[in-house]
Amino acid sequence: MLFAAANFAADGACVCTLGFDINTERYGNFKNEKSQAQALSGADIVVLPLPYSRDGERVFAPFSEEGIMLCDILPQIGEKSLILGGKLPEKFAARAVDYCAREDFAVLNAVPTAEGAVKLALEETKLTLCGMRTAVLGFGRVGKILAKTLASLGADVTVFARKAEARAWAKAFYCKAKNFDVLNAEIGTFDCIFNTIPHKILFAEDLARAKRGAVIIELASAPGGVEATEAARVGVRFISAQGLPGKTAPKSAGKIIYETLKEIIEEEI
Repeated sequence: MLFAAANFAADGACVCTLGFDINTERYGNFKNEKSQAQALSGADIVVLPLPYSRDGERVFAPFSEEGIMLCDILPQIGEKSLILGGKLPEKFAARAVDYCAREDFAVLNAVPTAEGAVKLALEETKLTLCGMRTAVLGFGRVGKILAKTLASLGADVTVFARKAEARAWAKAFYCKAKNFDVLNAEIGTFDCIFNTIPHKILFAEDLARAKRGAVIIELASAPGGVEATEAARVGVRFISAQGLPGKTAPKSAGKIIYETLKEIIEEEI
């Protein structure tokens, strides 16, 4: 979020940040406010984080000791102000847009997610990508970019997808493509398995057949496709890797947020 703020400041906007009990000067030419009233006063646009909240009561602000209550800040936001937030609930405010729900944001965000996943695979398997036997479960935005990235680096990639159309695209990306009905029989052949499906896809009987030393990397949002307790029970290494863009490439993640917000602002104002 600080890198996103820096991009707006460099664009000439008057930017204030709130909820950062750290030194923000090195990030860019913007003012880090301590007072909610000062930060929100006269704001044309209010940007909330991704996700906007973890509990629906407080703004997600891990760098703020006191916390920021939504019930405190919403009345201070002007009626004409545009609110932009990640994973906003329906009817959040009169003028509110969920930037996380946009296709352009999702596609751009899939790139650092895929690159972060590749980095994890190298670290956790101790193998080179060239020749590594990998499985990509699901072929949505992240699955597409991840499979293409792995294949371009020499990995042996098998995509598991339900739709024939998705399997056809996987083959066009120089990957093997199979339906999920053979996953249980073939799971023991993979060194690394990437899940991009946000619902349970690997069950205890599947995990029990995984290759010794194999790694499962969870990229899907909660609840994900694998239960960590089941993986631990059968001795499979499981890595929860949600939120990779902000962890592995925060500067790029901030620029992606900035570019998406700029598109929304041009559309809305």
